[in-house]
Amino acid sequence: MSGCIARNIAKFGMVAAAALGAVGATTLPTAAAPAAGDQSISAGPGASAEAVTASYRCTITADYGWRWEGNCRVYSGELRTITYCANGTSTTGLWIGARTQPWAVWGNCSGSSWTRIVFQTRG
Repeated sequence: MSGCIARNIAKFGMVAAAALGAVGATTLPTAAAPAAGDQSISAGPGASAEAVTASYRCTITADYGWRWEGNCRVYSGELRTITYCANGTSTTGLWIGARTQPWAVWGNCSGSSWTRIVFQTRG
């Protein structure tokens, strides 16, 4: 059983790294302490021209195939998640703003698996 879990975590890490690598400052399952000099990221694909840089750090904590879960610390601006699904649909989370506590974030692909996560920012 533990070998299966380890393989799934490794698989998730590679998929998430590929999905998130083009977007910017995200961290795959590790301690969520903010690093000195947190990175700022521009808005993801499909963002409006008015989108400006925001500062955040996100950690993906679970992958269930059809659903992922994580947390994000937003230091400035606003952030939302967009989850793309294998069946061609997507789900978009609500905008969350800066605060001292991390936000719980997740994405669902009912009846399908997720293929990509985008962290979109503004302000």
